[in-house]
Amino acid sequence: MEPPEILPLTRRHEMQLLEFLNRDRISHFFSLYDLEYFKDRTAVWLALSTDDIVGYLLEYDRSILCLRGSGHCVSLLLRKANLREAMLNIEPHQLSAVKKVFDPIDPADKATVGKITTFVVMKTTRDTFNPAILPRVRELKRESAAELASFLGINSQQALNSLSGVAFGLYEGEKLVSYAASPEILEDLAIVRGVFTAPDKRCKGYSKAVCSALVSKLLGEGKVVMLYVSKDNAAALRVYRSLGFMETGHRFLGFTARRRN
Repeated sequence: MEPPEILPLTRRHEMQLLEFLNRDRISHFFSLYDLEYFKDRTAVWLALSTDDIVGYLLEYDRSILCLRGSGHCVSLLLRKANLREAMLNIEPHQLSAVKKVFDPIDPADKATVGKITTFVVMKTTRDTFNPAILPRVRELKRESAAELASFLGINSQQALNSLSGVAFGLYEGEKLVSYAASPEILEDLAIVRGVFTAPDKRCKGYSKAVCSALVSKLLGEGKVVMLYVSKDNAAALRVYRSLGFMETGHRFLGFTARRRN
């Protein structure tokens, strides 16, 4: 088999790439989102075999690499990313080829055992959703950025980014103690990210409550709601399953890696 041709994305192949991505929008969610909203911060290389796309590498903001496609194009695609260190999102079958180019350093999720997070992808719809409502949940707007930054220990711009879509918080009195958001939303899909409860407030059902409020709003807007969860995060898996999230069959690996010398 001849090696695939590696080309940067040009206008000639834009429609072809979108057709490829739309065959499985859950698998390519972040690529679709970055190309729609952050095209100026996104670079894409395509692997073409007899003019058919067999894989791609998307580089976002010179810090994140998303790799999809057949294993024989992995090393060729990774040569195009001139990064010493990056956060990688790859398919499990690509790992052995990726390790020839990058050494894993840290997992994408702190609940992971080892240096590589295996993410289970789950989704829920109106038909499967099983909400759990607590009264102290409020929708958060951009005006809550300073409060959220203090709660999560992040800077103000990161907090604003987290509030760019839909977000909810749960309060004890006037104190924010639990949070869930969907910063990235497509026409038909939304992803739950950034779920966090203060350590001393856990095991009270707070994460389930904020996720319920968030998912209820997104489903009401006609979205299918998806999420990534580490296979090692048993507590989070229990919460999401109790809410009616089901595994899609997709699994991805996430980790920070450094390029081999």
